[in-house]
Amino acid sequence: MSDYINVIIINLFELTAAILGTVYISRYRVNGFTRYLVLFLWFTVFVEVVFGWLPTFIEDFSSFKFLENTIFARNKWVYNVYDVISFTFYLLYFVNLIDNQKYRKISIKIVSIYVLACVVNLAFSGVFFKTNSTFNASVGTILLVLYIIYYYFQMLQSEKILEFYKSIPFYVSVGALVFHLIVNPIFIYEQYYSNTTSPEFVRIFLTILTILNIFMYSCYAVGFLVCYKKNKSYS
Repeated sequence: MSDYINVIIINLFELTAAILGTVYISRYRVNGFTRYLVLFLWFTVFVEVVFGWLPTFIEDFSSFKFLENTIFARNKWVYNVYDVISFTFYLLYFVNLIDNQKYRKISIKIVSIYVLACVVNLAFSGVFFKTNSTFNASVGTILLVLYIIYYYFQMLQSEKILEFYKSIPFYVSVGALVFHLIVNPIFIYEQYYSNTTSPEFVRIFLTILTILNIFMYSCYAVGFLVCYKKNKSYS
């Protein structure tokens, strides 16, 4: 029951961030990637609520038993696809913030290669339906950290540093950086443990995952609220 409560809490914070983002972009004229951010948040809510809960419904409710022997009984494949989409979005989000056109073009090519590598990995590694892809998560995290660091470096060299707290990308960077730096290394080991072999690890992992999701989506929510109250789009 406590596991279900953790998931419900995460879903509520995801939904809150998506709603506040919708209110924000409906009030102010913002750039395309801020709108894409809000669409991505709603996409996340959809994946988490529908595919995140579907295996539980199939297991616990007789009306869903007809899906018991289908791919929907497990959702690892869904989250493997979601991870590729998620990392691609975040990478392009921060690539879009690069001022240097040459670096931006190179970065787009790097992201394209990463996406291709992810697809190949999922197609031939045999992990697609079984567990989370450590390759996709590891490489995606490294690239994301590098682009966020470059975003900070670029901001430090400009006048934007004086009003960093009025920028939606700043809140996205803090939330995404902390979340992926901590969660994805744990995901690498998650495939080796289960409630049967190591219930303590699973319990600790779920607690950390809940806390970090709360932190990340709280960062997004605070960002939308702060920028909304400034009565001007700073995104």
